[in-house]
Amino acid sequence: MLGLFFALSNLAAAADKKQPEWAQLTPEQQQILAPLANDWKNLDDKRRKKWLLLAIRYPKMKPEQQQRLQAQMRHWAELTPEQRRIARENYKKLSKQPPEKREAVKEKWRERQRLKQDAPGNAAPAPAAPALPGALGGGTAAAPAAPPAPAR
Repeated sequence: MLGLFFALSNLAAAADKKQPEWAQLTPEQQQILAPLANDWKNLDDKRRKKWLLLAIRYPKMKPEQQQRLQAQMRHWAELTPEQRRIARENYKKLSKQPPEKREAVKEKWRERQRLKQDAPGNAAPAPAAPALPGALGGGTAAAPAAPPAPAR
């Protein structure tokens, strides 16, 4: 029982731990999270922790997954705070939908992306979109959802 108490208190302390400033990140973490460098000072500890956990998983990802994540981070970094808020709201709405509804929305989004890429004047394909903006109404920002969850 005493061991469980210490384990839980260590876990709680780790959860409350202040996340590092950009300069305190390792060079590898800085390289992986480079698209977020300018925004790092504005991220709260919860979001920093999510991104750091993702940086731990990054080396184990397939190259195409790494490229997609880098594109998502670049896109996210370009959004205004309002666009990010809308994206987070859309993500929350979508995550509450049944799986078949989520898949239908994703397919609709993929089709929209294909049409944009095939439009005249688009020589190079656009980077992969990180989320489904406006998927359930309530916003028109071309924005990703909240940063990817570290583990599922």
